[in-house]
Amino acid sequence: MDEAQLPYFYIYFVIAAVIALVLLVKSGSKHKFELFFMSFYLLTGNINDLLTIKIPGFSLFEIQPERLLFFILSFFIARKMFLSKKKLQFSFNISIPWFEVALYAYVIMLTVSVLYNIPETGFADAILSIYNAMAFLVIMISIRLMADKPSYDLIGKSIIIGAIGSSLISLVQLGIDPYFLRIGENREAFGSFLRSNGIFGTEYYNSYYLIIAIVWTLTTIKNNLLKISLVVFFSIGVISSFQRMSWVILVVVLVTYLIFINKMALEKLFFTGLTFIAIILSISIFYYQDIMKSSLVKERLSEPVDSREGYYAMVLDNIGKRPVFGYGNLKNEVYYVNLMRITSSRDRATGKEGDLHSGYFSALFLYGIPAFICFVFFVVLSVLYYSRAIIYNLYFVIPFLVGIIYMIGNLTNTFLFLKYMSILYAIHIGIGMGINQTNERLAYKN
Repeated sequence: MDEAQLPYFYIYFVIAAVIALVLLVKSGSKHKFELFFMSFYLLTGNINDLLTIKIPGFSLFEIQPERLLFFILSFFIARKMFLSKKKLQFSFNISIPWFEVALYAYVIMLTVSVLYNIPETGFADAILSIYNAMAFLVIMISIRLMADKPSYDLIGKSIIIGAIGSSLISLVQLGIDPYFLRIGENREAFGSFLRSNGIFGTEYYNSYYLIIAIVWTLTTIKNNLLKISLVVFFSIGVISSFQRMSWVILVVVLVTYLIFINKMALEKLFFTGLTFIAIILSISIFYYQDIMKSSLVKERLSEPVDSREGYYAMVLDNIGKRPVFGYGNLKNEVYYVNLMRITSSRDRATGKEGDLHSGYFSALFLYGIPAFICFVFFVVLSVLYYSRAIIYNLYFVIPFLVGIIYMIGNLTNTFLFLKYMSILYAIHIGIGMGINQTNERLAYKN
């Protein structure tokens, strides 16, 4: 990060705080304290890491934005359980979705695996892994307990406004100053251009966040002109990330929405797609040589030994040695020896940089086959659950499409607890469960 940019970051934080406050005042939300911090968190992406309060010598106890959000929402759950006039009612007869059962089973298996591997991984890493899993559950359950549509609308508006800011910053990073409000990675796009990170540390967080904003835009904004304008604007932001999988997910999300939810005629969709492709091809002609020499093309077409396939093969070759509980973390001899062979990078081999580039293979390697099966069931069943729920309330479109983003994104990126994308997924699962709870309450009254 360029130190000269630091004042601009703090100006952005002030603007985000003001926007969060204005949204809160206008929202009619019942949970103003929690939603202010939630809105600010969503408006600032993970550049809010700059607000981390570090305690020298105690990295485990740093006050990070995610941890602050965790404690605020934990207090919210405790307040609902013990201090609310309407205390939570627990019953053994209550039915819960199968994906939720799979999630709890995954967390249990993760915890057992981490505890089993403590002699090799260390106590601090074990506590951190369990904390991350608990934080995911706390975020999901707290959002569910809110069961308040104005609060959910506020979350959606925060994401859309945050996406406007991230798209603007992405375009500035692409066309004017590549280091403007940039933290994290400086990966090449083509020529002298860098991939746009927006308000995030990596280009893929930026692009997935923008796609989630597109989902909210398609579902909640009624004005067609505004809706189309924002979708196009956010799509340009996604394209500026030059992240291949995000392009695929963008197409999948748009096609799924237009065909299966909006019921758009195939011929119209086909014509729109051809027009879009023609525009992209026309623009690309001017940058053909730069694109062919770019890291985007070289990394994907040359397929050196340093590739995702090498990571996946390593997992499959070694999981048989520890099939039940996995390896606990990436700081072990098996990972070190194989990553040195694959990448020749000591930082990657010691787990300081990178990961296995797949949430599914990471769950398998880290926590074993039982945990991997539970994780897969959790992801797939949640998508299926909300796909069937759409007929009851269009608001379920949001967790359904975010579930698709999470499911496909984990193929080539690791979004296990408590990555930013995982936090967004926990929020949206909670929204879906809260809307379901609201529908049941209305049905009971009627």
